[in-house]
Amino acid sequence: MKMLLCSSPSPPQLKPELLAEIVQALAADGGRLLILAKPPAQRAQLYRYGLQPSTATPIEKNALWQQLLYPHTTTPPIGVSSATLQPLNSVCSVDNVFQQAALSPLLHAFELVGIESLLILPLRYHRQCVGCLTLFRANSAVKQDLRWTEAQLQLAQNLAAQLYITVMQQRVDRIAIDRAYYDTLTGLPHRQLLDRWLTLALAKMPTAGETLVVIIINLDRFKNINDRLGHRVGDRLLQLITHRLENAIGTEAIIGRWSGDEFMLIIPNLAAISTIDAVADRVLNCFALPFVFEQDFPALATNSLYIKASMGIAIATSGGADSEILLQQADAALELAQHHGKNNYEIYQAIANHPDLNRLQLENILDCVCAALTSTPQPIPSDRPVDERKLLLYYQPQIDTHTGEIIGVEALLRCQDLHAKIINPIDLISIAEETGAIVQIGEWVIRAACIQKKIWQDLGLGDFPIAVNFSVKQLQEPNLVETITAILVETGLSPAALEVEITESIAIKDLELTIAILAALRGIGVKIALDDFGTGYSSLAALKYLPLDRLKIDRSFMCELQANTIDAGIVRTIVNLGHQLQLNVIAEGVETIEQLEFLRSINCDAVQGFLFSHPVSASDFEAMITRDRDWHYDRSHPPN
Repeated sequence: MKMLLCSSPSPPQLKPELLAEIVQALAADGGRLLILAKPPAQRAQLYRYGLQPSTATPIEKNALWQQLLYPHTTTPPIGVSSATLQPLNSVCSVDNVFQQAALSPLLHAFELVGIESLLILPLRYHRQCVGCLTLFRANSAVKQDLRWTEAQLQLAQNLAAQLYITVMQQRVDRIAIDRAYYDTLTGLPHRQLLDRWLTLALAKMPTAGETLVVIIINLDRFKNINDRLGHRVGDRLLQLITHRLENAIGTEAIIGRWSGDEFMLIIPNLAAISTIDAVADRVLNCFALPFVFEQDFPALATNSLYIKASMGIAIATSGGADSEILLQQADAALELAQHHGKNNYEIYQAIANHPDLNRLQLENILDCVCAALTSTPQPIPSDRPVDERKLLLYYQPQIDTHTGEIIGVEALLRCQDLHAKIINPIDLISIAEETGAIVQIGEWVIRAACIQKKIWQDLGLGDFPIAVNFSVKQLQEPNLVETITAILVETGLSPAALEVEITESIAIKDLELTIAILAALRGIGVKIALDDFGTGYSSLAALKYLPLDRLKIDRSFMCELQANTIDAGIVRTIVNLGHQLQLNVIAEGVETIEQLEFLRSINCDAVQGFLFSHPVSASDFEAMITRDRDWHYDRSHPPN
């Protein structure tokens, strides 16, 4: 057991007897270790030792394990307390299985063998999960207290980290043997293998005392060489660059080909941050002299060629760093280096809060997105990539407070950068409105939402409307009503299945125009909702003239929503006001059962929020509808 906790660079081998050591070290009666499948070649593995539940179905299929294994793709199981679902990388302890509603399908299997206590350890690092370790304790005359001590929980966390590293090391070693993970032109490891190496190197870093550096090298104007001189010249140039980099860096760093015109260096265990500049200068010096071709190329006037490079550098100084974020930082630094004239480098630490860089990145993403939308004449479904950066729609259900039925769904715009990282929607919308890109993106959102809603209608997945948000620039478009009418005809969606949401602040900017546009939309059958109500400055007189179907109470009132608070009084007043105006009232940002119960008590018509679901992809929403067409809350018998 000592070998699991030592600082040896070689992690323990994954063997059946290792599970026995873990079970004994944590004073458990049994355990099982699940290693998830790694398609396409590797199958899932399951190791067992000691006491096991008497069930033919793997316990890891239960909602509690599924949420711990896949926290970003599943809805938290109803009945699992917030204390149970700890942050990632933590241990989930269940001291009494009979008090966990999520475990009800397994209780008979546990009872047959006397299992009363569980310890679940997801083997994960950030978003990457490779398996799960589950330990069992049974009641007996000797062990009266089935609770896991703090020392045992800490030991369990250490073991989970070691097991994760073991599995990842084996996977990386397997990949490294497979030549398919190496670039055939340069012989360097390519993107997938580099990404795995980086993730593993970060996971093995201690909490302090080491430095890891990532450098992305972009060849300036390499596309011009390919276009003007031909790909044979470009390919040979890449080989010459590879040879020069390997000679300059040696074994000091892992060198790989990140993309067509980009290389990457991963430098683990850097002696000191102060040496980064020296390493960067060495790389730039590789491009100081021309690259000499040993054979004649007809396209070349001489046998040599100059090319320069720009670099983005990101630094991790302790364990726990996320490889995705580190790559984003290097990419951001690279963009700034190119913005400053190329043939140089930038270190992300020095520009982490650079507002010009953030705006430059977002404007670049919006330019790429709009160019892709312009060049695509056909309607783009909400899950189809747009350029290398992607526009997506996520969906969040709206629930009838009293019946639990889904009475609507809101389509929410999301955008991914090059590394599939979701960009802050507030920043994206703000700059899109400033640049005017919001009009083109807004039309895409309406069309994509209508296409998706029609698909759900044809599948028989409910007749509730789909809501889309409008910006002030969209509302000012002279052909807005004609555009929406054309989209409805094009997609075959009934106007009543579309709901338009405008915020209170937008509505009062030009009240006469707003009333005219909304009246025209309502005239063709589209529903209208006033969003974020209670935070703007509209008067009751103005509200009276707006052609509305629903009021949406702003989420800011939910934070301190208790029976005798000021927020509760405001919410009660808004509900009464909405009903007086014969409007349906929905509350956003509902996250607790207590909030739901209060809203139900004051007759609020509908609710929306994390209590029911985070915004999810179209496929996840379909699964949600199929599984749970309605939600009912009963504290004594919460549903699974």
